[in-house]
Amino acid sequence: MSQSFRLSSVLASALLLSSAGAAAKPTLTFPFKAVGTPASSASGQLTVRTLSSTSSVSVLTLRGLTPSTPYVAHYHALGPASSDPCASNGPITLGFPAFRSNAQGQATVLLRADPARIKGTLGAYVNVHTAANLAVVPLCASVLKAGGTAAQTPQPAVPAALQQTVKIGDDFFMPSSLSVAAGTTVTWTHTGKVTHNILSVDLPGIRSADLHPGESYSYTFKTPGTFTYYCSYHEGMSATITVTNR
Repeated sequence: MSQSFRLSSVLASALLLSSAGAAAKPTLTFPFKAVGTPASSASGQLTVRTLSSTSSVSVLTLRGLTPSTPYVAHYHALGPASSDPCASNGPITLGFPAFRSNAQGQATVLLRADPARIKGTLGAYVNVHTAANLAVVPLCASVLKAGGTAAQTPQPAVPAALQQTVKIGDDFFMPSSLSVAAGTTVTWTHTGKVTHNILSVDLPGIRSADLHPGESYSYTFKTPGTFTYYCSYHEGMSATITVTNR
């Protein structure tokens, strides 16, 4: 991990934790989708934490970018042109600081802003562009619908039998070994004090943003097998999940 990426992660952690002790504010996470033809291999998440009525922190956690390449990212107000927010051609409302991916194609970018500017008139989305050509948009995230509700597709209720919880402590996962049926949604809940994340080489779809105390991340296991996951910040902090046929 490059020094600039580590510095960005530390800065993000410090600012996101600055609201500790204040009244609880909503934290929303929005996945990026790969766009373009052929589709980009990039992925990531946008985490938005509201600190007050006039202050919020947005953090981009991006992977799979072209290594050591300059990028820019913008909030756009949701336009009326399409049912797909990322294709609605809305105007730019806010710009993230310009950034460069590290040698592994990763980047973490932070923006503090008034929440009212994020929402726009109808909602918002975030595009990530290459700095050299703004027409190249490998990633887009839909942020808010009209009325300020999260732009997430409603999901059917998951039976209790198909839900499991793993606690994230400082330098350990509990339980460290878990067996679940295919179709089970596992939710990791941060109960420690320092920043952690959840990544897996076996299942590339398991890629959380940086998680801070009280935050959580969920993933639905669909394929039988035994999968190892880990925290990239803490050597030896790993665990396994075995997925069986129902």
